[in-house]
Amino acid sequence: MFANDPESESDLLPFKEKSDCLNSSQSLVKENRFRGSYMDATNGGAVFEDLLLPNKSPYEKDEFEETAFGEFDEITLQNVIGGTDERVRITDTSRIPARSIGLLKITTESGVTRYGTAWLIGPRSLATAAHNLFHPEAGATRRIKVGLAYDGKTARGGWHKVVDNAFDNGWRRSPNVGSPYDYAVIKIRNSTIGNKLGWFGFADYEDAKFGNLALNVFGYPMDLQRFHMYGVKGRVLDVDEGRIFYDCDAGGGMSGGPVIARFRDGQRIAVGIHVAGGTLSNVGTRINNAAFNLFSEHQDW
Repeated sequence: MFANDPESESDLLPFKEKSDCLNSSQSLVKENRFRGSYMDATNGGAVFEDLLLPNKSPYEKDEFEETAFGEFDEITLQNVIGGTDERVRITDTSRIPARSIGLLKITTESGVTRYGTAWLIGPRSLATAAHNLFHPEAGATRRIKVGLAYDGKTARGGWHKVVDNAFDNGWRRSPNVGSPYDYAVIKIRNSTIGNKLGWFGFADYEDAKFGNLALNVFGYPMDLQRFHMYGVKGRVLDVDEGRIFYDCDAGGGMSGGPVIARFRDGQRIAVGIHVAGGTLSNVGTRINNAAFNLFSEHQDW
């Protein structure tokens, strides 16, 4: 378990110095709303995103297709998209970036157990979907535990109790499927685990950044081998002010997972939170100004 590994020199860096090299990931950022990733290749943790990168042709259009994703009422919380399933099971969750992603075990006020996904954005803070905290149908959550780097049998980064949370009042007022307020932050008791495992960066980008953007989505789908992590490749289809529409395959349980872009400068930057699915696309809450501010405010919780 990572928590038992000896401290490395990088663990002792001040919080503000913990980021990877910066370059292409910082182009087209809105008003400096950018936080870098911190993922040193320690603990034998290599990388595997290259295996998941799309083999499709680059996006050729300069403008987004206005009807790429159909009507919004197609969106559901089932997160299932048709066609060939390209999700890949992650067998070694000690590798980057899987070790910074966790399985959520959610107990609702009514005693029902649900599952979702969350991902580190700081030493003890994780981002997830707001509906993992307050679900439109299942209601409020009583308690949550996070199994970091869970591989189907063992949480290789340990099980952690969630001790606090924060989400936008817009979700509290109207917790609707496809809402642009479907984002949240949770705080775990262990205050330094992110220093061991690393965390994702996140940014609020201009629309133009998404036109040729390759994505990876990670999470714990319950429609495949249950409680195993999967990753998938894809491309952005369209964006609006609060959402991203993409062709990454997904399933229920992946809700709250990171929608990330890996840049040539080594940064792994989240641009959204996977929240829903539809017949023509899957959907992530876009990290816009409001989401960025919530994450940034609680990154060093």
